[in-house]
Amino acid sequence: MVWEDACIPFERNNETAYNEELFASFAPIAANLTEAPDLSNMSWSDAFRETCAYMEERYAFTEWRGVDWDSLYATYAPKIADAEKNGDRAAYYRTLREFSGAIPDGHVMVLAPDDFGAKYADIGGGYGLAVARLDSGKVIVIYVAEGSEAERAGVRFGDEVVSWNGRPIGEAIDAASIIWAPVKPSTGEGILLQKQRFLTRAPVGTPAKVGIAGPEGSAPRTINLTAADDGYETLARTSIFLGREANDGKAGSSAELKGMISNDTVTSRTLPGGIAYIAVYEEFYDVYQPFRAAVKDAIASGAPGIVVDLRFNRGGDDNLAAAYAGWFVDRPVFYEYGTTYDPGTGEPAVLWESWTQPRPDRYTGPVALLVSPYTISSGEGLPKVFAESGTGAIVSWYGTNGAFGMESMGPLLPLGILTAFPTGASLDESGSIQVDSNASMVGGVAPTVRVPLDTETLARAMAGEDVQLAYAVEWIGGQNRESSPAPTAAAPGWAAVLAAFAVIAVWYGRR
Repeated sequence: MVWEDACIPFERNNETAYNEELFASFAPIAANLTEAPDLSNMSWSDAFRETCAYMEERYAFTEWRGVDWDSLYATYAPKIADAEKNGDRAAYYRTLREFSGAIPDGHVMVLAPDDFGAKYADIGGGYGLAVARLDSGKVIVIYVAEGSEAERAGVRFGDEVVSWNGRPIGEAIDAASIIWAPVKPSTGEGILLQKQRFLTRAPVGTPAKVGIAGPEGSAPRTINLTAADDGYETLARTSIFLGREANDGKAGSSAELKGMISNDTVTSRTLPGGIAYIAVYEEFYDVYQPFRAAVKDAIASGAPGIVVDLRFNRGGDDNLAAAYAGWFVDRPVFYEYGTTYDPGTGEPAVLWESWTQPRPDRYTGPVALLVSPYTISSGEGLPKVFAESGTGAIVSWYGTNGAFGMESMGPLLPLGILTAFPTGASLDESGSIQVDSNASMVGGVAPTVRVPLDTETLARAMAGEDVQLAYAVEWIGGQNRESSPAPTAAAPGWAAVLAAFAVIAVWYGRR
């Protein structure tokens, strides 16, 4: 199926008709599709073995990401067996999270209605401080909790951390576990960000020796800290990459985190100077109309620029991302060939082709996108189009998540534990995998305006300023100084309205 203009299904505002098109796009392989197996009545070990085999058969990125299924099974099967022997539900769930985390793909997930106390047991304690790695490579303290041991020991913002429990700080960060991150990173820089955040989490009561650099020419000093229950405060305070404080340590999934951030799917407001700000948190059918209305309002008011905030966008329908882009691009842009696994042939099948077409009444002024490693799945689609077409700017400290495959439900495991993983890939016009991180953990969409990670920007962010938004506004101002005509709607007749492209929506994330 070919969709030459992804806007059309949303412009006609008929979700029933659109859903029919979604299912029709799967017609070539519909007879071969089956539901994911229910393994919930198996033993824990047998269910794990069958899940590994099922994923090895269907996972879309085994070669792309260099996944060694035999090695994964050999590593985690004994831990599953030990947990089962001891009836230890927490150890069972923890091992499944470790298994999932060993595959650097934000779409490979293990979720449970209950973590059986494993998360709190692992990271319920904080040390009253948080760290960040600067562009220079130096690791500094960026947060010290009031009244904490760290504060009493004289630790301050900007102190350089040189060691952690006797290990050089770089090695200690690399060794940190991030299995409890609610949005799993897929790229090297996303993984590094989370490892810095989770370095300062540990079981309550765990001691740590922290090496702090002294004045030049003097030896580092060592402070002794003990992890205390802080309600995951250090994680809340280091969510600055989202432009707000959000305690993602308390969230068990991106859906829970979305509920903490906003009850809406789209929010908009006017920034000083008349710049329009539009935040989009997920991408489902009914999101298009409020997004469209916000862009039309910006056009009607003569907004000198638009900021689209995707820093927390958990994905949804890919067509929607392609449709958003039509409001900003000035030429047709190929979006993707979409594939999915065909059980009948045992191979991936190309089921659709989609394009972004410029809207006849599009916005022509400067547009800045804000992204983060929590911009995942189809949330990465609009940045992808901007990067490929040279439209606007992508502003951030970090690139997007790098998980752009076609999500499907995996086997249901004992204790009601759900699994999901991508069974299809998004291909560019040459037929190559796009956006998804590779075996070197390079992927996602990189910023075109990268905000410096230095003491000054981090100090501003920790004081409550949305630094990335400030950089976006500054970029828009620069564009307007270079070009004086006020932005308007584009003249009619630029975009041909032809057909529509669709893809099936599934549980969580992209489609």
